[in-house]
Amino acid sequence: MKFIFPILLLFFIASCGKKRESIKPHYENMIEAVYSSATVQPDEEYKVNASIAGYLDEVLVKEGDKVKKGDLLFVISNKPIQLNEQNAELTYQLLKDSYSGQSNVIDEMKLNLKSAQLKMQNDSTNYFRFIELDKKNACSKAELDNSKMQFQVSKNNFLSLKTQIARKEVELKNQINQSKNNLSASSLRTGDYFIRSNINGKVFQINKEKGEMVSLQEPLAILGDNNKYSLEMLIDEVDISKVDLGQKVLITLEAYKNEVFEAVLTEIAPKMDERNQTFKIKARFTKSPRKLYMGLTGEGNIVVKEDVKALVIPADYLLPGNMVETETGKVKVTIGLTNWDFIQILSGIDQNTVIYKPE
Repeated sequence: MKFIFPILLLFFIASCGKKRESIKPHYENMIEAVYSSATVQPDEEYKVNASIAGYLDEVLVKEGDKVKKGDLLFVISNKPIQLNEQNAELTYQLLKDSYSGQSNVIDEMKLNLKSAQLKMQNDSTNYFRFIELDKKNACSKAELDNSKMQFQVSKNNFLSLKTQIARKEVELKNQINQSKNNLSASSLRTGDYFIRSNINGKVFQINKEKGEMVSLQEPLAILGDNNKYSLEMLIDEVDISKVDLGQKVLITLEAYKNEVFEAVLTEIAPKMDERNQTFKIKARFTKSPRKLYMGLTGEGNIVVKEDVKALVIPADYLLPGNMVETETGKVKVTIGLTNWDFIQILSGIDQNTVIYKPE
């Protein structure tokens, strides 16, 4: 007991001498902002995908290269397609030659038609000669019937050849057009094996090496505009109603410690990503760093409200129910803008009121 009393006495003395932390509200510039993660991405960024599967024959660019629209980037192995294109070309040329070349089938058929026409004319003359002879009883009935039959056969042969030529011309024209379409399709298919740039920009990333298998799902590279960058940000669904296009964004980047850059909000996704309950938004720098690189990360604060001069108290001085503790007891206050450090006081206390930090 002789040791306990001095300890209690010392604790009582210390407690009586302990002074609670207190402050008075003060004025300062106040903003309310919505927090977001931020990633730097080049403008016009797109993933270069193949439209056909195969093995990568050539990689004609490297990361960091500047390219122009139409520049060849990759070549995929296309030996089977090349053979198909050659076969289509051979078929097309063969059909053209059959229609109008040295091996012209139509001209050969027309020669046969000419011969059939001459024979028909000769048989016609012979038939009408026998008709005159029959009138004079100078020929037999069998001879007349035979001449008539010969004329009819040669006439039918002539008309048949004429029809065949017309049909053959239509058939060859259709085959030529079809083979021409096949050749064009084969040429287009061959073009699928040559991967070209769709923009003027820079190669930021290459995902495949020569000899690797290329699929339709895997991008070969990522290209984008080297001179223009934007910020991709994700904000929580509870904050989406506060943001709007044109709002100022304060940006801090891991690569530039203790520096704040300004941007403006340019895009808001119309649909929430259900996987992480966030909305994707984009902003463009108005005051940017000296150098920017794809993939730089940082934080963004979208300014949703701004009051040039606001009466504020530290956020940790506010009690539940919007109450503060004063020298005369607890007082209810009306609050305005809030951020991580301060809360704006609209009414209830003034700059002369002493308030205590909650214990």
